[in-house]
Parts: sequence; C-alpha cells; structure tokens
Amino acid sequence: MSKEMGLFYPDGKFKSDNEIRKEFVSKTIFDSSTELLRRARALEGVMEVGCKEATFHPKPQYLDKPIVIWHATDIHYGSIRTDYDLLLKHLNILESTPNTYVIMNGDEVDNFNVMLSKASTGVFENPLSPQRQSEAFIEKLKQLGQRGKIAVISFGNHNNFMAGSGYEWLETFGRDVRTSIFTSGGLLHLLVGEQHYPIAITHMYWGNSKLNPTNMGKRFWEHEYPEAEVVLLGHTHQSELLTWERGGKERLISIGGTYKQDDRWAREHGIGGRSGQPGHAIVFFPYEHKFIGYKHLEDAVKWVK
Repeated sequence: MSKEMGLFYPDGKFKSDNEIRKEFVSKTIFDSSTELLRRARALEGVMEVGCKEATFHPKPQYLDKPIVIWHATDIHYGSIRTDYDLLLKHLNILESTPNTYVIMNGDEVDNFNVMLSKASTGVFENPLSPQRQSEAFIEKLKQLGQRGKIAVISFGNHNNFMAGSGYEWLETFGRDVRTSIFTSGGLLHLLVGEQHYPIAITHMYWGNSKLNPTNMGKRFWEHEYPEAEVVLLGHTHQSELLTWERGGKERLISIGGTYKQDDRWAREHGIGGRSGQPGHAIVFFPYEHKFIGYKHLEDAVKWVK
C-alpha cells in the first residue's frame, strides 16, 4: 500500500497533496502566495539560530573579583596578513585566566572567494579555502563555548561573503557553538554579581568616520539601544576607546582594531597604512556598578590574577 503524499503542519495536522491543491485552487493567487509566505516566515523563525537580545550570566571562579570581557573583532583568520602570534597570546590569556571571557564581534575569518569581483584578489592571501578557515576557527569556538568562555558571537561582513551563495556564516557554522548568536547585532544583558550591564553590539553601522572613529558607535547607541552602557563595534580596523556621559550615566564605546596588522590592500586603496591595535578589554565589577575599558587585554586581566 503506497503512502499518501502531503505535509505535516506544526500543530501536528496532516494534509494530503490533493487537499492542498484544492485549497490553492479555491483561492486567488495572491491569497495562496501570501499563505505560503506566512508559513515560510514561521518556518524561518523556527530554524534560525540568531537572536537580537540575549543574557550572559558567567560563573566566575572568584566571586569577589571583577570579570574581564575581551572584545575580539576582525581577527581575519585564514589571511597571511593576520598576526597569529598576538592572536594566540590573547587566546591563551582567555583560556588560562579565571574570570575572563570573550565577545566575538565579527570577521572571525577572512573568507575571500572568487565571486567577490575586485575583492576576490583576497583569495591569494588565503592559503586555506573559506570552508577550511571556518571549520578550523569554529573548532576553537566550540572548545571555548564548552568552557563557558563566550558571552556572545556577533556577525561580520567577511563572514557573510558566502551569503551570495545562500548561506550565512553563523547560521551555517555557528549552530553548534554553545553561546548566543547575533546574526545582525543586538543587546547583551551581562549579569555580574549584583550588577546588570546592558551592552550593545554590532560589527558595523552607518556614520563611520576616519576622523571620528567612535561616531558610528554613538549613532548605533542613539538610534538602536539608548539603554546600553557599553557599545562594541568593529569593521573599520581602527582602534579607539571613548568614555562619555549621557542621561547621567557613564558610557563606553570600543572600536576594536584588527588582528590583520599587515593589511596591504588597505594601504593600496588609501584606507590606512596602519591597522589599529586589537585586544581591547573591559573590566566589570560585581558589587558596585562600575566598568573600566583597557586598550590591552594584558592590562585588564591584572584585576583577576
């Protein structure tokens, strides 16, 4: 006896192909198309791995000490232009230091491919294919996630160079990493001891300026998450920390530099001859509402050693 073909719906009901055809015939093309799109939208909501708001409540080894969040952005793993000695140094600090965690803020991989028109020349600086770059770095992220070291991972434009083929990097490779995923930026609620620190995170935003690197951070805060006290961005490869006050509260912006320190393409195209130093970190205190930004992770972790 042959099995009847059809569809099972989320509520458990089954409709045969003949029933579905009759429904479509009895409706206008617009109504049938709209119903299909609504179902596709609902399915996307079930399948997508990303979110726009998340909470991170770390379990530090020392409850009486602050925690350190390393702002890791624009690593560009896979490029021969990346400073791997510095990257490995910072990864070792993360893994070996108590009370220390990381926010991954995009462009974890270089990810150039031949479909990128003029930008496709970047493939000649990538000894590993985009797939192998991603598999290698995701392996490290899985290890860190298993240890509870990752507060959140946010998107990057280099990661999504593969989007033209119908794949998003975090949706494809990040699904099994134990942490929250921001596929288009978002708001992280960091809980440390008795304190709540809202952190706005995105890789890029309008208003970026070579003369005023933190301008895009202020615009992101102002238009998207005015409740945030800390704002983290990347993308421009500039390195700048800014503290300022709004609404009677101290706030901080970090534009996190890059591990791609020898960026010849940027020099050739007039973007800048010197990449900004990476490794920013922020210290958050548990029993008083206080945070301090550092340009160097090595200085920040002195609080927890």
